[in-house]
Amino acid sequence: MKILRSERKGKKYKVVVDGEEIHFGAEGYTIKPGSPAGDAYCSRSLGIVGYNDKSTANYWARQLWSCKGSKSVSDKPFFGEIELP
Repeated sequence: MKILRSERKGKKYKVVVDGEEIHFGAEGYTIKPGSPAGDAYCSRSLGIVGYNDKSTANYWARQLWSCKGSKSVSDKPFFGEIELP
């Protein structure tokens, strides 16, 4: 799976799942996995419906934050491919 730069206003990333584009990530914010901010994000996003559903923006944002449950477990974002210009 590749995460690409989003062309949608206000969004930073997109991923294509089953032919559908999912846009996520607020423009202007930085992802900081493996940090206290990462733990706070993972804990907060765990309560959002669809955190384990690949068709939701929350799922992909949690991948970039390297979330495992309520913790951000790695200092490297996303275990797959990221393709940004």
